[in-house]
Amino acid sequence: MRVKIASSVLLLCAATALAVGADSSESARVLLGTWSGKANGPDGGPPTRDITVVFSRGEKNQLKGKIEVKTPTGVEYSGEVSEIALVKRVFSATVTFKLGESPTVAAVTGPLTGRKISGTFSVTTNAQKIGDGTFSVTKEPAAAPSK
Repeated sequence: MRVKIASSVLLLCAATALAVGADSSESARVLLGTWSGKANGPDGGPPTRDITVVFSRGEKNQLKGKIEVKTPTGVEYSGEVSEIALVKRVFSATVTFKLGESPTVAAVTGPLTGRKISGTFSVTTNAQKIGDGTFSVTKEPAAAPSK
């Protein structure tokens, strides 16, 4: 009986590992590329206005991302996107902007619908919540290969 239970547990663990691996490759396939749209930060704070997010493969084939923000006044700044996940068509990530002495961090989440992710984010700095914001980005078509 113990052998049967142990075998069942091992089989369940293996199936879970395969499912997670499949989800990771599915996440990469869906997210890789350039996404653009708009964000509205708390009280007009970061990140507000036009945003572009580029997802690529990093070390150990993990997803990484870079976000660029262009403010209404034309100022541009960027941040790093990490802890990227797509689980059951819900995207989540952490975005870190180094805009001064202390990083500004946004915890991002939103559903993926077709080629669009629209959702919310919560912004903190020095472990204190600044406020909440919204965003919407759409995946740009892949560039045609050069001839």
